[in-house]
Amino acid sequence: MTDPNGLHVERFGSRSSKPEDHHHGQSFGKEPAPSLRLNTAIREYVKDTASSARGPPFVHIPEIPTSEEICVPADDEEEEVPVNHVVGPWASKQKYLADHYALLREDSVAPLRNVVSELQAVPEVLEKDSVEKSQIYEKVNDRAQAFIVGLTFAHGGVAAKVTFSLRRTGKKIIWEQSKRLQQGTLVALTPAHDMFKSVFEREVHPPYYVVQQPFKDLSSVLPASSGKYDHVNILDNQWSEKATSDLDASQMDALHRILSKELAVIQGPPGTGKTHVSVVALKVLLENKRVEDPPIIVAAQTNHALDQLLRHIASVEPKFIRLGGMTLDQEIIKQRTLFEVKQSTKLGIVPGGLKGPALAGMRSLIHEMQTLLKPLTEGKPFGEEVFKAHKILTEEQCKYLLKGAEKWVDTTLPDSVTAAIHKWAGEELIEANHRTNPEDYGFEYEEMDLEYEQLKELEAEGKVGDGDDDNDALRGERVVFSEPWTGRGQTGRSKVDYELLLKESDLWTIAPESRGPLYRHMQQRIKETMRGKMRQLVREYDKRAIDLKIGKWEVDTNFLKESNIIGCTTTGLSKYRGLLHSLQPKIVLIEEAAEVLEAQVAAACFDSLEHLILVGDHQQLRGRCNERELEGKPWFLDVSMFERLVRNHVGFTQLIRQRRMHPEIRRGLIPIYPNLEDHPSVELRAPVPGMGPMNTYFFSHAWPEDADNLMSKVNRTEAVMVVGLFNYLINNGMKTKDITVLTFYNGQRKLILSELRKHPNMQGEAFRVVTVDSYQGEENGVILLSLVRSNWMNQIGFLSIANRVCVALSRAQRGFYVFGDARLLSKQSHLWFKIVKVMSEKPRRIGFFLPLTCVNHGVTTYVKRTLKSSLSTRTRMFSATNPAIGSSSAATSARKSATSHADVLVVELDQVNRDSRPPMCHFQIFRIAPRPIAQRIEDDLTPRDSATKTPSVSPSKTPYRYSGPHSQALMELTPEGQPFRDFAAGGYVEADAAAIVTTAEIADKERLRQLDEVNEAALFGDLIDTSLTPRTNELKLTATRQTRDGTTRNIYEGLYSSSGGKSDVSLQEPSLLD
Repeated sequence: MTDPNGLHVERFGSRSSKPEDHHHGQSFGKEPAPSLRLNTAIREYVKDTASSARGPPFVHIPEIPTSEEICVPADDEEEEVPVNHVVGPWASKQKYLADHYALLREDSVAPLRNVVSELQAVPEVLEKDSVEKSQIYEKVNDRAQAFIVGLTFAHGGVAAKVTFSLRRTGKKIIWEQSKRLQQGTLVALTPAHDMFKSVFEREVHPPYYVVQQPFKDLSSVLPASSGKYDHVNILDNQWSEKATSDLDASQMDALHRILSKELAVIQGPPGTGKTHVSVVALKVLLENKRVEDPPIIVAAQTNHALDQLLRHIASVEPKFIRLGGMTLDQEIIKQRTLFEVKQSTKLGIVPGGLKGPALAGMRSLIHEMQTLLKPLTEGKPFGEEVFKAHKILTEEQCKYLLKGAEKWVDTTLPDSVTAAIHKWAGEELIEANHRTNPEDYGFEYEEMDLEYEQLKELEAEGKVGDGDDDNDALRGERVVFSEPWTGRGQTGRSKVDYELLLKESDLWTIAPESRGPLYRHMQQRIKETMRGKMRQLVREYDKRAIDLKIGKWEVDTNFLKESNIIGCTTTGLSKYRGLLHSLQPKIVLIEEAAEVLEAQVAAACFDSLEHLILVGDHQQLRGRCNERELEGKPWFLDVSMFERLVRNHVGFTQLIRQRRMHPEIRRGLIPIYPNLEDHPSVELRAPVPGMGPMNTYFFSHAWPEDADNLMSKVNRTEAVMVVGLFNYLINNGMKTKDITVLTFYNGQRKLILSELRKHPNMQGEAFRVVTVDSYQGEENGVILLSLVRSNWMNQIGFLSIANRVCVALSRAQRGFYVFGDARLLSKQSHLWFKIVKVMSEKPRRIGFFLPLTCVNHGVTTYVKRTLKSSLSTRTRMFSATNPAIGSSSAATSARKSATSHADVLVVELDQVNRDSRPPMCHFQIFRIAPRPIAQRIEDDLTPRDSATKTPSVSPSKTPYRYSGPHSQALMELTPEGQPFRDFAAGGYVEADAAAIVTTAEIADKERLRQLDEVNEAALFGDLIDTSLTPRTNELKLTATRQTRDGTTRNIYEGLYSSSGGKSDVSLQEPSLLD
């Protein structure tokens, strides 16, 4: 099909007969080059933006902040920042745009201003003492220490390479992994001696293009069995109510809103399929797209989220184009970046385009600048010809220098230093001691990021950034400065004195001791001359760089207009706005729109825009502000356009059926999403091996928190417990890729990751340990959540932010296990109180013990706390209440005689080869006793016929010595394991016999069942089963308590034991909510 202008185009609805057109997951061959035409809209856009006579005033504010913005005197009043009106409409479009620009600019500039203010107050502050977490570098251009050591003539402009001192950092920097001075970072320079002395109405109408033609073909998404949908009036509500589809009712309502409203707001709680609905809507829009219609723009906040969206889109429209090359997806996304698409096509020349002239002009300017800077790059002192060329010396002075030099022979200078002026300076010409490398103060390297190695592997596989916009990459011809010679310095003379000396025709008449200082003065003069010329050339180069950018976009627009869908990040909406503007887009869809700052969405509101689709969830993470003060009242910069519209009662559709979480996990979200429903498929989620019926559990503790060296909160005991459960799940058959550890604090993330990497049972594994903020939109089979906070000050920090809590609670599919101080959270947060209350209802999923269920025997063990602070050894210890151990008088007596410690140990027995291990319990449980410990473990580890009788031990036989595969691990138990070591060294034969007798006595299954019920009652605090009462006469009602929800609960004291002795089980511990 050919349009009136002769361009070859293909409507989306048509299908090529060539099979390769559908192989979007494979590499593409050379594509036919589009017929290149000049699109002058880009030039006009750039010209209009640059013109001071057009547009609102804020458009003409320089991108780089001024000194006045950064350096604010302490006695000056703070400049008033406009308030973000999140209630009601704005007064005007101009006010709306200006205020959001001011807020976004303030968010960018304020952190730098705060650092400058701190530096003004405390000029010698070190990074470790900085309140503002300043990053300060010294001697960036100190004449005695460092210089600009090179230039790069990149397509985006001239870049300077500098050296600097890291004295104030207090550490060596691993620049490859560091986030310091990343591309795009805003920095401020100061001399060391100065130290910085559009408005939406509530009534939303259909898009204009829909009003013109409301009949659309919906047959691609609605099955023919439910009727004919190839000619549907989408403004009629009945079609969405009558049609049957794979979409649920709320998704159909969302599809109808997307297709029929110029501003479509879709709220998708976790797991409700908002991305799926977006793709279905895009499929309809593409099927009904006319040949002359511009591409649809889709955007997301992050590269990862954009790639996820584009992978779904690829099944509908394989020939999309992605702007920007920051993708890890090699199979589908990478080859559809604009760079790769252009590489696969033979490029032509745009008639009248600016790219060719701009490149020619830049090459000419580069040659001029290289010629100008040549004396600074040759590595030898300036000769008289250089001084003459820059009009520092006259022709007459040069003749006298040559004439005098013929009479001198100087053997003190290198052979390369042969100019007449060098002989004139003689010994006054010395080597310059310029430092071109940062000083080494003996600092230690900064802490290694444990995720860095894995990240580099991913980048190596994905070649992240290759082919990205080369305006961003500092590639180009370079010059390296080398100035190893200068004149000897001298004090007491001014510039005027040296200028008088330069008036001498014969410089040989100047005293030798003054020649070095004069030579140095001439060096400074020549640099000042170079500097003036260089600035003028750089200004010209920058103009050519802008022309080159326009010229490249003039080529790019020919490729983009042939595509049906263009994807970019929300940053790309601003970065490529001129390019996108030239396409005159009508439809823009933004995924995860509640995370996007309003000003970034405003950048997507092109003059040609007719249809804006916002998909997200304002109850999950908000946008991020660099300056925390701008979040909340009165600026509310973190409130997205999505959230503002919802709060102002602009119509929106909420998806209500979730397809991610097991119902038990979804139950924890009731306080946030009371109307969320379960899709039948989530009932079929596989249970978590080793956790019995517990798909979710909140393990409450009161272990105190701490802080790392960066003042990030950590809880070391909790981290050990999380790692222990992680390893337990791995031993029970889970894969590391199916488990994610979440935490609210980066310090805890690093601590848990470090412990996992040290664990001997999980060497060489890749772990997913991430902060909640970086896990929006992600999910996994099992989530372990570390809450960290537990303190006497009753502070819960980030845990009080409902949006973050929402994300943390909604990432798991099969299992969700929380570790934290539930009592503290319940007291300090109304939301957490509701969550804890929900988890306390039947089936109760909260307590002070962690229930672990043996896969082989179905025995449940209740783990209470760790006894070791590290999980580095092969033997682990937990404090637990274990129903698998009897409480006969013999066992009790043996335990009490061995130690006064009243806990039960749970020893995890690691396997070198987990795949080939025999069926066994992954946790061996026993009380502390001298020989029963070893005998019981030996019995458990040795497979034997059930009919085999337990051998008796004769006092005359050699004492038993345990030497199984885990003997060394068991020997490491200290100090609780001392009785075992005594036994392993020989022990007493009589005690061996007593251990066998004890083992036989505690094998009573009925007794184990009864103790199970008693322990469960103690753990969960539920009412004791009345069926136990006849068999347990010593259960005694001690108190009746009123709970917060108004119900009453009986408190019992348990004294059950067949031998009449008291059990270790106490039922007096109150409920979490009492």
